[in-house]
This record gives sequence, C-alpha cells and structure tokens, in this order.
Amino acid sequence: MKHCKADILRYRLPLKQPLFLKYSCLSEREGLILRLSIGHRYGYGEIAPLPGFSRENLSEAEEQLRVFCRAFNAGGFKPSSFSDLANCASLTETLGALSIPSVLFGIESALWWLRQDHWFVPPETGPLFQGSTEHILQRLDQWQGNWPNEFKLKIGRGSIEDDCVRINLVLKALPKSVNIKLDANQQWTLEQAIRVANSIDVKRVAFVEEPTAHVAEFSELYEKTGLHFALDETVQNPEYLLHPMQGLAAIVIKPTLVGGLERCRQLVTMGRSLGVRTVFSSSYESSIGLHILEQLSAQWTPEEQPGLDTSSAFIDSLTSEMIIAGQPVSINPAFVSLGDTGLKRSLKESS
Repeated sequence: MKHCKADILRYRLPLKQPLFLKYSCLSEREGLILRLSIGHRYGYGEIAPLPGFSRENLSEAEEQLRVFCRAFNAGGFKPSSFSDLANCASLTETLGALSIPSVLFGIESALWWLRQDHWFVPPETGPLFQGSTEHILQRLDQWQGNWPNEFKLKIGRGSIEDDCVRINLVLKALPKSVNIKLDANQQWTLEQAIRVANSIDVKRVAFVEEPTAHVAEFSELYEKTGLHFALDETVQNPEYLLHPMQGLAAIVIKPTLVGGLERCRQLVTMGRSLGVRTVFSSSYESSIGLHILEQLSAQWTPEEQPGLDTSSAFIDSLTSEMIIAGQPVSINPAFVSLGDTGLKRSLKESS
C-alpha cells in the first residue's frame, strides 16, 4: 500500500502591467497549487479562479479544496497502483460531490499528472495581442522569425470606432497570409458586432470569440456578415449542450473556468463531432497551470496552437527549474505565502 499525501500552497505573482479584465483590474495573480504524492511520485494541479470570469472566489475554492485534501490525507483513498487511483470508487464519489470548476480542474489535473511517465513536446503557442494599439504595432514592427498562421487580438475594451481602427491597423501590419482571431468577451451588442464586421475584412478573421452576451445572436451575426464565431464563456456553463450552429468555427476551452478534465475531454470530442476546432486557452495561470494546458493540448488537440501566450504578463515564473514528470517541482519561494507553516514544510520537502 503506497503512502498518500496532499498539501496546498498559495501563491501571488506580480504582473508587469495592470491586467484589465471584463469587470476588474489586477496587479497580481493569486492562486493555489495542489501537490499530491503517492509513494515517491508527485502530481500537481492549479486552482486559480479568474476574477470577473469565475463564478467562485479564491476563498471558496480553497475551502472546497481543503475538504478533498482532508479526505485524501485521512486515508480515504488507498491505491496500490496508479490505475487503482484512476478507478477508485471513493475518489470518484468525492469528485462527484465537488462543484467548483477551478477546484475540479486542479484536483483532476494533479491526479492526471501522477499518471504521466513523460511529457509530450510542447506545442507552439498562438501569440496574443493585448494592451495599447501602439504597443501591438510596435511588437509587430519588431517581429523576428517566421510568422504564425494566426494571432489573437483582444478587443471590446473601448469604443466600436476604436475596435474597428485597432483591427484594421493590425491586419494592415500583418502579411496577407496571416489571419487573426478576435476576442470580444461578450462586450458588443449585435448591432455593434455587425458594424465592426462590415468595417473589416472578415475573410482574414478566423473567428471572434463570444461577440455578444447572447449565444442565440451568434449565427445571425454570421448570416448577415460572414464573420465566424467561437464559443468560450458559453461552454463554461456545465448545463450547455453543444449543437450544430451556422458560423461556428471553434470551441475555446479554458479548463480553470470550464471545470475538470472530463468536461474538457467531452468538449474536445463534441467539437470534433461537429467538425469545428477545439483550442485550449489559459486564464492567466502560473507556469504550473500553463504546463498542464500545454500537455493537454499536445495530447488532445495536437493540430492546434493553444492560446497560452500569457506567461510574459508576469514579472517572474512560479517554478524555478525544469518540470520533470513524477518528480517534485521546485517552487520559487519569493511568490508564496511565508506565513503558512505547512507551506514552508512543503517547500523544504520539494527542494
């Protein structure tokens, strides 16, 4: 019988620049890292609700995570092998009782990590453009190396006029062979979305993520303008059932917001059945969360470039060394809560 242990650390990662989200502005990213150990093997998961997007806050997530850890440490799960752990009835029952998406993602990721014997080659990441238009154009002007097939551009933060100018300037600065993906975060009305679509070359737009707050309007936008769309916030609703839609080009999967790996796998399978793209994307997780997303993308959607170009937003990385499958991860102590005695012990054991 292998010894099982679960512990938690809380991190704070400062951002280089304030991060303007839908309803808030962040100067740092807070989250939790779950570490599971069985015998001499380790698995990690990240729990980091994104303010303004997640339904839960960090305190609520931590409370539910601690319920799982207490059960894990009390010997509620007694695997003799990793396959036993994957099929453990008591574990399945415990996970079934959890309802918070970020917690499900963190726990199922740690359990998945435990079973990995090696890592896949990380996929190339689709570049993300955010910040001022001037900053984006400067980045494009200084671009070196090969051009990717697509860039992702954040929009919907200013006026419709600003969005039209921003999109057209970026398209003009890119080679004709390069397209863009737009992310509106449901900030437009249908009338505004139609106005933007009529002001740009929609043939160079792979899709726009969540153009309005009403999914029923997305196909109407496509029918009137030819602008394809992607589902993002919509599929974060566990009750939402995917179905064929005119103009649907992709499903964007953000596991922190969607929930556990099982839900993510279902979305990938359903996307393929509909003949649309499935793209993994980050919610500004730390390097541990991004590593998980890289590997999920490499294993489940190898044909896609995931949307993980967010690590550059942080001053430094949470992890200080290479991540090796099954081995302890070296955590940078500068970004964790030093007042947590359990955390101090966890870091000491990891070193």
